[in-house]
Amino acid sequence: MAMDTKNRSAIREVVLRNDLTNRLLPLGYNVFLPVFDLGIDLIAHRESDGTLFLVQLKSRWSIDRKYLGRNIHVAFPDGDTWYLAPHDEMVSIAEGLGYTTSASWQERGQYHSARPSAAFRKAMSGFKLQAPAEA
Repeated sequence: MAMDTKNRSAIREVVLRNDLTNRLLPLGYNVFLPVFDLGIDLIAHRESDGTLFLVQLKSRWSIDRKYLGRNIHVAFPDGDTWYLAPHDEMVSIAEGLGYTTSASWQERGQYHSARPSAAFRKAMSGFKLQAPAEA
């Protein structure tokens, strides 16, 4: 039986969520799943310092006007590297790199890239998820 696009997409989201969770746990975060998705796919909380992220999970770097001003962080993979960044800061980075002049952003309020540029990766370097240093 062939799998339809909706099922493939749902499976991809579960795989990505599990991968992200596996990366957040060693960093001291507990991961919670909202009962109802209104733009937040998971909540990451680190009790030791009270850090809390409302996370929108994406399969690629993405910005969307519907997330502006909502204190949402976007988590996305780029190869083996994961990023977790404030959405609105990603929009500012996109503005600086000229991405928000695209028709996609101007007309639909969305922009994404499966292969971010070297300049974008450099601008996002502070948002890489990295395992804690070995003691």
